[in-house]
Amino acid sequence: MSSVILLIHHNASARNFIRHVLIQSNYLALSAASADEALLVLNNEAGDATPDLMLAGCTAIPALLDSPLRRHFPPHRPLPLLALDDEPDIKLPESLQRTAPEPQSLLLRVRQLLHKAPAPEAIIEHEGLRIDPSRQQAWVGHLNLELTPLTFRLIHLLASHPGRLFSRQQLLDRVWSDHGYVEERTVDVHIYRLRGQLARFGLGHLIESVRGSGYRVAVVKPARKTGHSGQLRFAS
Repeated sequence: MSSVILLIHHNASARNFIRHVLIQSNYLALSAASADEALLVLNNEAGDATPDLMLAGCTAIPALLDSPLRRHFPPHRPLPLLALDDEPDIKLPESLQRTAPEPQSLLLRVRQLLHKAPAPEAIIEHEGLRIDPSRQQAWVGHLNLELTPLTFRLIHLLASHPGRLFSRQQLLDRVWSDHGYVEERTVDVHIYRLRGQLARFGLGHLIESVRGSGYRVAVVKPARKTGHSGQLRFAS
């Protein structure tokens, strides 16, 4: 199956040329003029095609880095971003992977990124809960929690940052980014269901609510020992 590349470029002529170069090299190329348009393409035109790489012109990068598009994919499957160095006056973050817009250099860089095997994300274990990002499944002992994709993304995000408080809006941005407008009440409903599923195994306490602020996975502190033997002492 051909790799899928999502191309974002504001200039129609450049966009069409690069898309042609990608198609001629047997890639499936989806194209858009902006990050907002790319979301529409993914939702309405992509069908079952899931991008393996995102390629963007310099002009699109600033808006793209702040767009929900980068959070369109689950945490266990990050989407590589390759920036076209086609406008030298636009400064890009040093951490971005870049390529020259010339076809030969572009295709070489694309092949390097697509053929680079991603390191599997580690299984998370917390207070008896085990989360496997590669399989999108969670267990308590040998029992599968049978979570929905959204609920899995929610517990995976929280458990990946134990003790960190996430506001409802932050959870919406990270977990529901590809669902359009969603009310904050939706977060509360999913947290309630998730906590209920965990409570069946005695782990309902893992999801903490902070009134007016949001939710987090609890970090349980070890109990303090009393005396040397851990027993009460009486005066003689």
